[in-house]
Amino acid sequence: MGRIKAYLQVVRQKPQAAVVLALAAGQLALAQVGGTTNPLAGAMNRIQNIICGVVDALTGPFGAALAIIMLGLGFAGLIIGNRNSMALIITAIAGGALLLAAKTLGNAILGATGCA
Repeated sequence: MGRIKAYLQVVRQKPQAAVVLALAAGQLALAQVGGTTNPLAGAMNRIQNIICGVVDALTGPFGAALAIIMLGLGFAGLIIGNRNSMALIITAIAGGALLLAAKTLGNAILGATGCA
């Protein structure tokens, strides 16, 4: 009963306090009911699973084969006499290293939200 009297005194002195107290009470009620959940959580989990599937496919044997094919094309161009193929070789080395390390780099950057 004492709390109600104190509440009514505060509301009489400062009517805007009633709005703040009502909002706070509403938040507490929502938290006690089970909390609020993100309505996009299901969709975001599906998108994350798709991205993780692509990352798993590219960082595995397919990614290694892709890097080797790029290096092979670069060296074949160098053998034929294409002077510009050196850029392809350097790009293939850097891209292959990033491709094979994508999962580790992603988990390091994203932490717990990354692909497991």
